[in-house]
Amino acid sequence: MAVFSKYNVLDTTCKAYVHPWSDSCTAASLDLLLPCLKESFRIYLIAYSVALIMRKKVPSKVEIKHTILGIIRSCIFLTSHGIGYSAVLCFLRRIFGNFNFLTVSFLPSFLSSIISILIERPSRRGLLSLYVTNVASETLFKMVVSRNLIKPIRYGEVLVFASSIAYLLYFYKGRGLPRDPIYSLLRFLIGPYDEHGFCKEEKLSYPPTRQFVTDDLDFFSKLSIKLKYRFKEMIHKIKILSSHPSCPHPFSCLYYTLQGSSKTFAVGLVLQLALKIIMNFKKLIKRPSNLKNIVLQKEILRLGATFASFTALFRGVACLLRRFRGSDSDLIAIPAGFIAGLAFYLSRDNTIALYFMWKTFQISYNLGVEKGYVVDIPYASVFFHAFSTAILFHVAIVEPENLRPSYWRFLQSMSNGRIAQMDRKCIDAFGLKTSESLAVVLARENKVPILTNH
Repeated sequence: MAVFSKYNVLDTTCKAYVHPWSDSCTAASLDLLLPCLKESFRIYLIAYSVALIMRKKVPSKVEIKHTILGIIRSCIFLTSHGIGYSAVLCFLRRIFGNFNFLTVSFLPSFLSSIISILIERPSRRGLLSLYVTNVASETLFKMVVSRNLIKPIRYGEVLVFASSIAYLLYFYKGRGLPRDPIYSLLRFLIGPYDEHGFCKEEKLSYPPTRQFVTDDLDFFSKLSIKLKYRFKEMIHKIKILSSHPSCPHPFSCLYYTLQGSSKTFAVGLVLQLALKIIMNFKKLIKRPSNLKNIVLQKEILRLGATFASFTALFRGVACLLRRFRGSDSDLIAIPAGFIAGLAFYLSRDNTIALYFMWKTFQISYNLGVEKGYVVDIPYASVFFHAFSTAILFHVAIVEPENLRPSYWRFLQSMSNGRIAQMDRKCIDAFGLKTSESLAVVLARENKVPILTNH
């Protein structure tokens, strides 16, 4: 009966279902303008700021101008989708005279998403499509699990990430990814030495020169000079340790591993701290003393520890395999990448794991197009973005319990809580217990215990 119930027609009005808080369809859509602008500005301010930080240089006036224009354009894109979704819902109701399983959310979101994504820069459409596709795939997985069709694997996201990163690193070492954004991340994590086409450069390490310490210096100055010399001396001893002739890096394998992991740890630490400050900017303005609590959080170390572990494991395993085989090979990147990918356990996240999985598929598809094995589909990123977004909006309305909590909160912020106020009672006719699902989500977000009848 639940299958046939999906073909039911809902003879309800726009006011009763879409916007019970307003009598006008136009006014209800325009009510979303300010909250959409506010939330989209917050999101893209953080996203574009992180992009500037990752460049690791002071931005020029031209870069700042392009960043500001990019933020404005992205805000218009996201805002138009929020307003358009509500408007298309009511528009389709006027055309068909009722709602059905597709027009209740999926089709309106699909149409408004196609219109809005065309506003965004073409260079960003692929990235946005990749993001919503991996969130949609996670949502579909939850829907299947909730129907008891399959059982999830514990730490499955770690295995997905490790497998995907192993393939990407094999591709990075054997072919290179110069035209893909993920190239910069891989180059940062494992360095340029294992990159395709890198030519080894021989470098010499000279012992540090002992500085002359005079008696007129105070105790701490003398101690500082001695510690600095001892540190340089220790680094020199590590540098001149052995490395296999096939290793592409200068200096010893131990130095190669320690130097890379310490660098990525520092960058991860600074990046995590910067993100925390930006996300808690309002709280810090009101109470600057909260900065101490943010800095002392254990979570601040997590990203740095993940980066450092990944770098150390990949470099260490790659060097050991080169010693074992007696030569270098592109295939080394597969076991080294998989083992390094296990560091993802420290910061495991479904969205990130699925992002790398879909990125693997995307690169494989692009390679297939380049080789002539598959056909290049025009506007594929636009279609996948619209289709995946439609799935997410449909689930948010019909079975919100299966939606990723962070995406539900995003929709709540974008709509100023309107997405939860849409009346689901009429949708219960589809047989998916929508009202109960919404109650579970609201109780979870408000941390209210769910009362059940015994």
